Amino acid sequence: MTLGVVAVLLLSAFAKSGAGEASVPQKAVAPKALPSALAGTEWRLVEFQSMDDAQGTTRPQDPSLYTMRLNADGTINMRLNCNRANGTWTADQAGDPSSGGFTLGPLASTKALCPPPSMDGMILKDAGYIRAYVLKEGRIYLSLMADGGIYVWEPLSGVPSAMRPDAAIESVILNATPDYTGEIVGDLKAHYAYEGVDLNGDGREEVLVYLMGSFFCGTGGCTLLVLRKAREGGYAVVSDFPITQLPVIVSPGKSNGWNDIWRMESGGGGEASYVRHSFDGRRYVKKERIGAEKAPEGRPCLAGEVTYGKGMVLEPRN
Repeated sequence: MTLGVVAVLLLSAFAKSGAGEASVPQKAVAPKALPSALAGTEWRLVEFQSMDDAQGTTRPQDPSLYTMRLNADGTINMRLNCNRANGTWTADQAGDPSSGGFTLGPLASTKALCPPPSMDGMILKDAGYIRAYVLKEGRIYLSLMADGGIYVWEPLSGVPSAMRPDAAIESVILNATPDYTGEIVGDLKAHYAYEGVDLNGDGREEVLVYLMGSFFCGTGGCTLLVLRKAREGGYAVVSDFPITQLPVIVSPGKSNGWNDIWRMESGGGGEASYVRHSFDGRRYVKKERIGAEKAPEGRPCLAGEVTYGKGMVLEPRN
């Protein structure tokens, strides 16, 4: 879908919503009923499309750092790089749930100075001028008044599937870590999250598992496992990486038929960096290290709010 087509749809939604030509942000009032297509949804930022050719398109360096949850009670929670913002939202359908008017109430945000490049200030400045939405091909397009531009968001991948307990995954974790016992960990139980992704193009998903808690984490990050389906059922460990920061980026580049993986390391006194691993036929091996100034190209996995508190409890061996 071209920017022009989306712009036409947004202008139509803006007109049907009855929004005025106000020149300053307006306070949103929580509606009695919110569109079911939006209420309770989570998104991450893809890009900002400016109508000014001189500015063009601006994309976040790491989309997982810019997320938006439209709660069913009319409140909104946003992650904007190193900051958090909360407020209210309202939307009015323009005849069907795929488009309509959209406004945000004043956002209360933290004021941390995020490392550049960062889009947090830009988003906070523009939020009060959003006037319409369009849902198209799984994405939501939020337009600013007076042709100010369009923010494009996609569904927040990774979180729903990453937060569902899986007995087969837990079994392979316990088999791979025989020292993870109740006697050793006591009440400090680990939590885990995971995401499925087809790394070798065979139509079956491998699994990236992130293990969190004092048993699996250090100053540089926590343990990442790459699992594949085992012939006898269940899963087998392909590779494990003891110090990893999220998200993990699956590269379009391949080695021996498997996608390369980028993972971030930081802490321990060293500068943050991305490490690329390629598949050697049996496991993933380290190939190169680059600075963390710009995220490598690829699909971010285990993105969004993957935290210890939101992970599943991993019960230790008795």
